[in-house]
Amino acid sequence: MTETLFAHLATRFGPHPENLATEALGYILRRSLPARDALRDLLREVGVIVPSSLIYRNQVAGGDGAQPDLVGFDDHGNQRLIVEAKFWAGLTSHQPVTYLDRLPRDGGTLVFVVPAARVTLIWGELLRRCTDAEISLQESQTSIPDVRLGTLGDGRRLVLVSWRALLDPIGFRLEAADDRRAREDVVQLRGLCERMDAEAFLPVTSEELTTQVYRRVIEFGRLVDEVSTALARQGVASMKGLRAIAGNGYSGRYLRLRGVGCFLVCDVRKWMKFAPTPLWLSVFGVRWDKSDASAVRRALAPLESANPPRMFMAGDGFPTVALEVRVGAERGAVVKSLLDQVNAVADLLGPLGSVEQPAGGEKDTPPDDAPQEV
Repeated sequence: MTETLFAHLATRFGPHPENLATEALGYILRRSLPARDALRDLLREVGVIVPSSLIYRNQVAGGDGAQPDLVGFDDHGNQRLIVEAKFWAGLTSHQPVTYLDRLPRDGGTLVFVVPAARVTLIWGELLRRCTDAEISLQESQTSIPDVRLGTLGDGRRLVLVSWRALLDPIGFRLEAADDRRAREDVVQLRGLCERMDAEAFLPVTSEELTTQVYRRVIEFGRLVDEVSTALARQGVASMKGLRAIAGNGYSGRYLRLRGVGCFLVCDVRKWMKFAPTPLWLSVFGVRWDKSDASAVRRALAPLESANPPRMFMAGDGFPTVALEVRVGAERGAVVKSLLDQVNAVADLLGPLGSVEQPAGGEKDTPPDDAPQEV
């Protein structure tokens, strides 16, 4: 990755690079017809039709208290397309429900643009919030990597797209149109997005250093120990010969759940990538190796097909299950909820543990002390 001047300045002097990226995207769309056509065609490719004559404006405030990053107005002044840009900021209380309410019922579209690494996490959270708001959303498969699509019953659309999936077709269209100035603008914006996508160390703010939220990570680690001990007392899990381990961004312990090797962990990395929870149960199988991965995935299929999904395939090919932490509950209620969730997973895994044990009895340790890649 070659750093662009815009990326350097935005990350050096801009406390909120998302705002600069959104302004840049709005600037490109306002001044370049080929760029607007590329965005229109990208949406059309996934089944979303937007007018070709949209007028784009940034930071459009309204009486609902929301202020979307970028709005496309049709010839009659209707907000046909709302674009919300994210790097590492979370969703606000208005997203997506208030933004969806702004759209006309005969064809409005809400688009979230996020780093590729956050597509799974943000899409799952958007689905959850729609479900909580009793919004019926039908998911559709798309042929474009890093693009997700949902359709409401009245025809409104919710789209999630990565920065790369958005900017690449715009850049190609500008090159074909020989719009060199706008293409250079896209190169600058892409440089910022790549920098934010791969940034190993984000600038620290004083608010981050003084907040108490990080004590939660310690508390979540203690929950892992408490839940593991409770599972052992229930006779659901065994920790004999298995160890607790920790590293950069995670702390947890290995256990056998109904004879199936698992890793109960507080993992900030998965929290950032897959779903909004710090607690996870990764499942390795009876033999602690990939020969069991397919069978484990089949056993956990109900969790993978849930809406939003609760089971994900980690980078090393093993399934990992998101454990929801109850909000606004006392510690005892949180622990009980976690135990119920793990026991539900144990019920799904039970047949695997009873079918075949490894030769020579249970292994004392997994083949690799490091937890799986995220």
